[in-house]
Amino acid sequence: MKNKFILSLLMFFFSLQIFASSSQTEKNFIKASLSEKIKIIENLKEKDLVPVTQKALDFSIENAAILKEDKDLTSLALACVLVLPSDQESAKNLTSSDLQLFSEKFMTIFKLFKNPELRRAIMKNLEFYSGSDQSLTVSFLNDYLSSAYKANESEKNILEEAIITIGKIGDNESLSIIYNVWVSKIWDKYHDSIDEALVSLSQDSFGDAIRIISSSKIEDIAHYFKILKKSDKISENSLCQIAENALLIAINNVENLSAKSKDSEKAFVGFQLDAQEVLTAHKWSHASSAINSNILLAKKAYDKGTMDEKDFVKLIKSSVQIPSHDLAQTLTDMLSECNGKVEKASSDAKIEMPAKSVVLALITALGELGDKTAFDTLLSVTYLSYPLEVVDEAKKSLQALNW
Repeated sequence: MKNKFILSLLMFFFSLQIFASSSQTEKNFIKASLSEKIKIIENLKEKDLVPVTQKALDFSIENAAILKEDKDLTSLALACVLVLPSDQESAKNLTSSDLQLFSEKFMTIFKLFKNPELRRAIMKNLEFYSGSDQSLTVSFLNDYLSSAYKANESEKNILEEAIITIGKIGDNESLSIIYNVWVSKIWDKYHDSIDEALVSLSQDSFGDAIRIISSSKIEDIAHYFKILKKSDKISENSLCQIAENALLIAINNVENLSAKSKDSEKAFVGFQLDAQEVLTAHKWSHASSAINSNILLAKKAYDKGTMDEKDFVKLIKSSVQIPSHDLAQTLTDMLSECNGKVEKASSDAKIEMPAKSVVLALITALGELGDKTAFDTLLSVTYLSYPLEVVDEAKKSLQALNW
């Protein structure tokens, strides 16, 4: 009996404390009409900001299903979002738990209300209010963008805000969603924001970027890599890893280019140039096998006419930045083929002489590699009916070989 009395007494004092801690503004808000509630929110003092806006947001959530899209209820929710601080400086009196609580309420209201102005205001604040634990916000944004993508929605400004935010705080699932959006061009009017989000999400997700590339069309791989290559957000290490792996994936699947279409072949050539440029510029030695394979494929494309002479020469010249014995052998075989054509052309006028720029590029590259594998082939150049410029270059390369 005594214990029950003490417990009752404690509960009484606790209720008095709660009552005493409630400000007059909170009491006024509870008693006010909807229109009066809005005015109270719009004129809140700093000390009443957190408790009263929480009550107002709870009120909006509790009555959303009953009042549906009531204009005043929507205005109340919007007033709460707008009155709350949106940066670190103005939110210095908000605790991390306050931020988390508001974040959760914002996401609930976003789902319950369809008003574009309210939804955009919420979307603009979500990143800030997500605080240090952004997992709930990221999951919410992933669900929203995924659903909007499947439904082909076009909510003005809201989608773009969501894309910008997910680009800053998203995860590997976000990357897949944004990539699908980017490929489909479903929201092409936001292409700048989509490109930026795609780059931001790719910079720390090397494995996910490669996974996406492995299941993409060559046209999309080429365009995606070009965007990454142009960005200053992607580290040298990440870009080289992506270039090497993407190049190997593309090379291994080159036979599957969609019906060998002109667009696919053109995209592949462009990607070959971009990927090798990145790898050779940074002398990424891990990619020696990929570079050798790339040169072999480039030769096929050049012979077929899908790669022009200028681009083929460019690839030959840059390849020496990542030297290997296999590359030396590949370039030697190519020069040997040129020698064979020159030898036949001397007795058959119908045989077309190899392009001088290609021959010079091969000879110079072999000299820079210095692999003695090329000795016999370079020596043969000096005895064939090449222009004097070519013969002189072959002599220089012979002297540069390592013995």
